[in-house]
Amino acid sequence: MNKPDPFSPEATCPPTQWSLIRLAVDGTEDQRKTALEMICRIYWLPLYAFLRSAGRSHEMAEDIVQEFFLRLLDGRLLASATPERGRFRSLILTALKNLDHDLRRMEQTQKRGGGCEVMSIDMTGAQDFWQNQEASEATPDQAFDRAWAMTLIDRAAHRLKQHFTLEGKEALFAELYPRILGEETEDGLAAVANRLGMSAAAIKVAAFRIRRHYAEMLQEEVRRTVITAEEAKQELLHLRTAFR
Repeated sequence: MNKPDPFSPEATCPPTQWSLIRLAVDGTEDQRKTALEMICRIYWLPLYAFLRSAGRSHEMAEDIVQEFFLRLLDGRLLASATPERGRFRSLILTALKNLDHDLRRMEQTQKRGGGCEVMSIDMTGAQDFWQNQEASEATPDQAFDRAWAMTLIDRAAHRLKQHFTLEGKEALFAELYPRILGEETEDGLAAVANRLGMSAAAIKVAAFRIRRHYAEMLQEEVRRTVITAEEAKQELLHLRTAFR
């Protein structure tokens, strides 16, 4: 009997980051590739932000991140990753610091990775992200944490948008999502109700529900990075601090 595919849409338990690690080490070839790609998508921006804050150029930071994920492929870092060693977020950051330290000790730095693409990760927004963060004067560790928080927030927002799209409510999402983030708006909910042809009461209910769904999805993203409920609580607090 074939084992269920943990990455299929029908999967009852979406993979956590620890289950992704196990699949990346012990899964089939396809599962290993998919798990590694998911890990890379989650962590490439925090790693890039750390390197930029540590003084690396845009091009050098991209190269080092690519090299970092190349080294993940040999399995040594992932094979030694266990919940007992601490949060995977901290393990990843420590491994990057060690790699960057080793590279800084080299007398000559050459293009790493042999010019080969490890996996398709869209890094086109990295420079824009860094330029928006540069004025914050954050330490490298703070830059990593802030980018990690932004990554989880963006993942939750993407899932929320998908949920509303499947229900045919893209316009409602576009109107209400900016209000979740506390962005300034030119008009109130009454104007939104008028544009969408809804009652003011219905818009208020929808605004409450979208905030609740967003909070639930963000909590789910955080829970996937840890093991216990207490760790999830601590990570949520850490996420809020980093985002501020």
